[in-house]
Amino acid sequence: MSTLDLFYETPLGVSRTPAGTQFRVFAPNASHLRIVHGSSPQQLSQCIYAEEIAEGLWEANSARDLRGEYYTISIDPKEDFFLPPEIFQRILDPYALACYDGRALAIVMDRNDMEIPRKNFRTPKLGDIVILEGHLRDLLGLSEIVGQRPTYGDFSAWLEERDNYLVSLGMNALELQPLQEFDAVDDDEYHWGYMPVNYFSPTRVYASDKSHASQIYEFAELVRSCHRHDLAVIMDVVYNHAGNCNALLPLGGRYFFRFDSDGKFTNHSGCGNDLRTEAPMTRRLILESLSHLIDAYAVDGFRFDLADLIDGETRALIEKILRQKKTDLILIAEPWSFCGHCALALKDSSWSSWNDDFREFVRQYVCGRGNREGLKYFLAGSTAHRSRFPSQSVNYTASHDDYAWIDCLTENPGCDGSNPTDTDIRRTHMMFAILFCSLGVPQMAQGQDFLHSKGGQRNTYLDGARNMLHRSRLEQFSDIHCTVAQWIRFRLSDCGKLLRMETAPGDDFFLYFECNDSLSSLGVLYNASRAESAGQLLFFCNPENHTVCFDLRGLPHRELFRLVATENGFAGENCPRVLGAAEYLPANGFAVWDFHGGGTRKPNPALFVSQCPDGLQHFTV
Repeated sequence: MSTLDLFYETPLGVSRTPAGTQFRVFAPNASHLRIVHGSSPQQLSQCIYAEEIAEGLWEANSARDLRGEYYTISIDPKEDFFLPPEIFQRILDPYALACYDGRALAIVMDRNDMEIPRKNFRTPKLGDIVILEGHLRDLLGLSEIVGQRPTYGDFSAWLEERDNYLVSLGMNALELQPLQEFDAVDDDEYHWGYMPVNYFSPTRVYASDKSHASQIYEFAELVRSCHRHDLAVIMDVVYNHAGNCNALLPLGGRYFFRFDSDGKFTNHSGCGNDLRTEAPMTRRLILESLSHLIDAYAVDGFRFDLADLIDGETRALIEKILRQKKTDLILIAEPWSFCGHCALALKDSSWSSWNDDFREFVRQYVCGRGNREGLKYFLAGSTAHRSRFPSQSVNYTASHDDYAWIDCLTENPGCDGSNPTDTDIRRTHMMFAILFCSLGVPQMAQGQDFLHSKGGQRNTYLDGARNMLHRSRLEQFSDIHCTVAQWIRFRLSDCGKLLRMETAPGDDFFLYFECNDSLSSLGVLYNASRAESAGQLLFFCNPENHTVCFDLRGLPHRELFRLVATENGFAGENCPRVLGAAEYLPANGFAVWDFHGGGTRKPNPALFVSQCPDGLQHFTV
């Protein structure tokens, strides 16, 4: 058997035994291995010599109960990978449940001592979720209770504030940027988290007392707090590469990482060290760490960074094994890498994936550089090509990476949307209308609803000052925040049920209305065939800089449509109207109408809120 094919099922990491404490480590690059431990992080004075019980598999035993002590791994390497010698003397356990730092030290924990989270929260169906992507530290910029260094506890407390941003916005799924242990040197360092060094432990950076592994209990409470406020928690996870000084390189570099024909690390992640996910023990590490996050913290799903670099068999096993553990688990792929794009490969699975084509199209379309054929495709959830069912497409127009939405869109020079123009704002309202009227899963970036700007900077992964959300900006653009909150209520209400389809729409689901004087403007009747029981919606969109006219003589009926929203906001009252044979739409305008059904469908009152002071009105659906 080749070393690259080694696989063991024996438990790894730390286990408490009747005789004391046991450590098991898979380290095919070690010729000798030791566990160095002690009661203080500064004094690791005791050493346990491990025995190689099978090729590459090491076991060390102590006759004492070492729970709460600090430990690291030390090896004599077979290959040094050009690393400095001291790296091999202090290695972080890949299976550690709690880390003291992002370099080498872990805390001895027994998973049997961890509190099993309550499972009384029901994860929303995939087609019913609206996602906000955010960074724990950036989001807490909106809180008035955070001290010098934000913590998990601060986040849980913030959720209880009367005017909490997440609660007022009303989405039902929060996708948090990586919170698995990452390679920050200093606990105060701003870090996006995309350089993981351990896949089991929540990062100690946001712990109130990392010396006692408080991150374990505080992250679990954060998830419970989200669940109490009807928020599903999706963790952004990184299994395509590892951070600096990661344990996998010294323990078994040629096993855990991909190398090219010249013997160099492959770099399709852009981070210099692509994980060899197809290796049996790497695959096991991925599956067991994900299972642990579900079991120990009750998270609702995962978004996989650069999922194209996770081999197809591993992606299939993630889907199979984790869905056996949690049937309603949310699985989302960032489907590209510098190597390829896996969206079509996921089409026959239950995975969803970020729709980068949607992002690029809508950015162009709202500026008058798109076309109605493209809009037809994306409004249908991209089911004509990339998606088998609508919610496989996660529709978004901005994320943590690249420009902020308003910076990408703005008419101002230097991509600086700090002071957006009136046209910028009108186009933003149109973008939200398209986002929430498209089949598929709508996703927003943090602060997008109040025009958060990075001042024209594109790559801000180290720039906490530019990424941080500010309450003053939320208050400045509270009217837009309020409108987006109403869009979310609309999407989740009975009126928006047509937009939450579980299967691809039939050929006669949409009826289109076009304009002779525009190649971009489009009118769309949803449920034209009445095949669905949820009524009908009528959506008009005009990205042109002039008024356009839609010929509605083909509309099956024109009576009792209720105006829901326009570029000026949501309708303030329930006013049915008879549509004429023609409908005029102003420049950069849109309109959404709901078929009132002869008075049999009652509007959801949460959709028609005329006042939203400071953008922080609480809604109920």
